[in-house]
Amino acid sequence: MKKRQIGISILSVMLLGWSQIPAHVDAASTSYQASSDFATTQGQHNWHYQQGSGNTYSNLTYNTGASRWDLNQSYPWVSANAQHPGNTADAVRTWISPGTGTITISGSITKGSADGDGIQATIKKDNTTLWTQKITTTADQNPTGVTQIPVVKGTQIHFMINKVQSISFDHTLWNPTITYTTPDNPYLSIVDFGAIPNDSKDDYAAITKTITEAKKQGKEVYVPAGNFTLSQILKVDSVAIHGESQDSSILTSTDPNNGSIDLSGTSPALRKLTHTYQTTVERGNGANEKNSITVHGATNFTIDHVTVDKSSAAGMLIRGQANQGTITNNIVQDTGADGIHTTDGSYNITIANNKVNRTLDDMIAVVSYGDDKDSSGKLLPTHDVKILNNQVNGSTEARGISVVGGHDVLIEGNSIQNTYMAGILVATEAGDYNTQDVNQVTVNNNTLNSTATNLGGGHPSLLVTTGPGKIDNVTFNDNTISEAGKYVFGTLGSGTMGTINFNRNNIIGTGKSGLYIFKNGNVFVDGEKKVLTK
Repeated sequence: MKKRQIGISILSVMLLGWSQIPAHVDAASTSYQASSDFATTQGQHNWHYQQGSGNTYSNLTYNTGASRWDLNQSYPWVSANAQHPGNTADAVRTWISPGTGTITISGSITKGSADGDGIQATIKKDNTTLWTQKITTTADQNPTGVTQIPVVKGTQIHFMINKVQSISFDHTLWNPTITYTTPDNPYLSIVDFGAIPNDSKDDYAAITKTITEAKKQGKEVYVPAGNFTLSQILKVDSVAIHGESQDSSILTSTDPNNGSIDLSGTSPALRKLTHTYQTTVERGNGANEKNSITVHGATNFTIDHVTVDKSSAAGMLIRGQANQGTITNNIVQDTGADGIHTTDGSYNITIANNKVNRTLDDMIAVVSYGDDKDSSGKLLPTHDVKILNNQVNGSTEARGISVVGGHDVLIEGNSIQNTYMAGILVATEAGDYNTQDVNQVTVNNNTLNSTATNLGGGHPSLLVTTGPGKIDNVTFNDNTISEAGKYVFGTLGSGTMGTINFNRNNIIGTGKSGLYIFKNGNVFVDGEKKVLTK
């Protein structure tokens, strides 16, 4: 079990008329030890188990029989207190910092055998080497120069074992401990830089100044209770902003054409606040400036316990190959376009436990457009997106959850109600959208009620349809569908469609025109191949 040594907290509250200055908290330390924190889930206790080559890392798979993480039940592997490299990749144990502070690393390294040509042990902070040493004997080695290392949220500490030349006799015992200490006063309050709540005057300059200073100091930005006004787009680059609470800390944008909160850089975050618009305009060209929140290529970003209340375009739009992001526990309502829209080659995104209501386009969408490309012209599909346990209700003109171009998407445990068109759509589209291919979409354990209510539109509640390009490997398992519109299931379109599976789905009633309409693809329902409708 992780040992936690929490410093004494000194709570001092000063009331200055309308504002409450946040409490001062002394530094606190937490100990993370590799062996006691070892888990069968990536990311638990902030530890990850990986293979590495240079500065590129990917997760290993847990091997239950061997009680370790490895690659195809072979090398490299990482166990509770040891590592063994592979021929083509290092064995890497990675710790990711939960916030801003300092760390001290301890724990010796012992090569399991004096035979072989040795190993190279390395500790890196992100891509910077803190310590490295070649070890050829079984004598204990203790890393040096690894105390009081500054970290911010998302900083990665890599413990790496490299084979040198041969992997023979490279079993290495290494049980590092990280002592993580958070600083006192880890945030700056916007009121200390001139923001005044509830006076209807523009607080943009004060909030921007707070963000600039917080980035310099490696601190977060604090928004106390009250309503603060923004006259233009708020840029949040590699800084976390948090409010007193989701309902009490409010940022109000006054320009409906230029009011987005833009996240970029490394580990930007929005937590525990509301963003609203004073007024909205027609969606028009759907410019990003009209969104409520726009993520521009950020890494390790977080949007948590945020209310998006009104926008002229999307509620949240994720673009520019943004990655390693979490969008959780939010409320998104009354948007002029999609509620939560992930696109433009973004990847490794988790969208979970959100409530999305009353959108004028898809409530949650994963989209890969044909012009999403890198500088060399290579297509950039949006991929590895998890859409989990969300509640979506009331898409007045579109779909509930959609995947329109992209691959490796999991849609699981969501509640989808009252959609004008399909409850869940997997598609490629032509025309202005010209989307990319779709592959490997899994739809499990969702509950759909009163979906595809536009009987004239022809959408089933669960729909796969192709325009240009190809769709393949789409599976619908264990979903419950009630009060379907025209059909419950359907595969449509004239494009190329591979294997589509419907397994163990619970249907309460049927659609107004029948159970299903299959016009494309190799379609299987509970293992039985279906004949397509002419």
